[in-house]
Amino acid sequence: MIYLVAGLDHNTFSRWHDHVAATDPTGAARDAIARAARQGIELVVAAVIGPYGSVEPFVADVPPIARAGRPRAHAA
Repeated sequence: MIYLVAGLDHNTFSRWHDHVAATDPTGAARDAIARAARQGIELVVAAVIGPYGSVEPFVADVPPIARAGRPRAHAA
């Protein structure tokens, strides 16, 4: 199935979206995070949109750190 995954770059807050082929919404979110990482983007997924514009739940088994990318260092 083809999903539209939309989100933001964790560092710049730039918009990001792409169509991802996956068997379920969680897989689409994971594939999108990996694809964005190859582009140098720390993707924070905002929505996974399925057929007919339905917004799909996708974070049931995606750990929070995977949703937000790698941890950021805090300034002291």
